Amino acid sequence: MGELVTEAGAPAIDPEAYLKGPAIAEALPLSDRPTECDRAVLPAEGARVLAALRREGGGFQWPVPAAFFVIDDGVATNGGDNPVSLSEDDLVTRIREVSGQYAVLATDASEGASIDWLRVVLPVTLAAIVILAIALVLLRIWHRIDPEG
Repeated sequence: MGELVTEAGAPAIDPEAYLKGPAIAEALPLSDRPTECDRAVLPAEGARVLAALRREGGGFQWPVPAAFFVIDDGVATNGGDNPVSLSEDDLVTRIREVSGQYAVLATDASEGASIDWLRVVLPVTLAAIVILAIALVLLRIWHRIDPEG
């Protein structure tokens, strides 16, 4: 899901969110290679779109009409033979039910992935130390009970 832009003279989608697959923080170029399937008619540059894309070479295959929704005033409409119109929220919810994903790109470097040392690493380390200490105490008790074993 993103905005339709032009990069190096070719159409591309500048993503704002991903509903399936790995999140890529750059425009997704649409390939202009001929295909056997019908191509979706691209709206004007700057339009918000939701497209199901498939990788092809160095870019993404041009979407088919049924898999390309133009979002206008919160309503998403595809360009298939039997056009489907849904609210943007309903469409996103339906896709998320299937994919289980909604990835939003970071807006700056501070939002990037990092390790939370205080809330993750420290508690896990302390838990590991406690478990090891308990194991050593139990081992010592066992050797008192059965010094041969």
